[in-house]
Amino acid sequence: MEREHYDVIIIGGALWGGSTAFHLLTREPNLRICVIEKDASYKQSSSSLSVAGIRVLFSQPENVLMSMYGHEFYGDFGRLTQVDDTIEALHFVHQGYLFAANTPEQAREMEENYRFQLGMGCEVLLLDAKGVSERFPSLHTDDILCAAHSPNDGWIDPYGALMGLRRKAKSLGATYIEDEVAAIERRGARVESVTTTGGRTLTADWVVNTCGAWAPSVCAMVGMKVPVVPLPRMQFYFETQAKLEPLPLTRDGVGLGFRPEGVGYTSGITNHAAAGEFCWDVHYEHFDNVIWPKLATRVPAFEALKVKNGWAGHYAQNIFDGNMIIGPWTGELENFLIATGDSGHGLQHAPAVGRGLAELILDGRFSAIDLTAFTYKRVQENKPYAERGFRA
Repeated sequence: MEREHYDVIIIGGALWGGSTAFHLLTREPNLRICVIEKDASYKQSSSSLSVAGIRVLFSQPENVLMSMYGHEFYGDFGRLTQVDDTIEALHFVHQGYLFAANTPEQAREMEENYRFQLGMGCEVLLLDAKGVSERFPSLHTDDILCAAHSPNDGWIDPYGALMGLRRKAKSLGATYIEDEVAAIERRGARVESVTTTGGRTLTADWVVNTCGAWAPSVCAMVGMKVPVVPLPRMQFYFETQAKLEPLPLTRDGVGLGFRPEGVGYTSGITNHAAAGEFCWDVHYEHFDNVIWPKLATRVPAFEALKVKNGWAGHYAQNIFDGNMIIGPWTGELENFLIATGDSGHGLQHAPAVGRGLAELILDGRFSAIDLTAFTYKRVQENKPYAERGFRA
């Protein structure tokens, strides 16, 4: 079979892959770009199954700046992804984030992060328990020492974002192939070709791996080991008859997370000990025995609720330091880039990731946001660069 040649092959066609194609083609419309996605339904995509939060509550400048760009991008999503005369605005709910500290150590870190976030220009408040109660009277606050509240943060429709970027990238000329990569041939310091299970052989000037939790298996095809594993995360949707004030996306120091969703709420607790294997099972007894008691403690009105649905998705969990790995395999491959390991921050950082990868391909360096600290080099040198404070 004749080989197909492209300027860029992107492996993984969800949010990070779509964002990369979008940012490349908006800068260089004549590029030939192929996006390989194994499941065009995206039923098991981490992007479409995301809680879809966007927050500036980070402790590192790169993460804050990427979230700021996420705010900007998703806030103007309809115009940016317009195809012909069709503008499909993205539903962005600006009900804020609330991180609540329950221990002195959590409170100390939160206060340090608060000062840093103010210095970065973030809209954030540091509240005591009384301040939390005044704004959100439904919350039980007796065990809260302080809380960080970012009122302009919020959440979006993840599937709408994914499909909007895909539709726009295709309209700009990207070719989407529903297939799976079976092998990658490298010759010396370059990737020579990509072979799919469907029998295609593709060549390109650049190959980009944006497969998220599946990225390590693609990296292994070129001999690259990345400290990223799938972290299963169950999420549950429930409804209650209680009428509550508009609540933010809330996280407390015991790991509970919840936010409004339509007429109900969605909630989950990340079990970092479960990292390592894909698991699509949904255990409703986990909600009954673990999540519900914590929900009812934090919001007494949640003592009476009804679970309507549950699902499982996966973080691309970086077990090295919990931050993304983006960029080249310096010293080994000249034309192979990766982006993985964002450990629960993938949706909010997708616009910045795509822009950063496009900059590496077109300019040879990061420019809008310097993401050098997140490259694979820190793994090679065993220099972790971890967030301080709450994890996703």
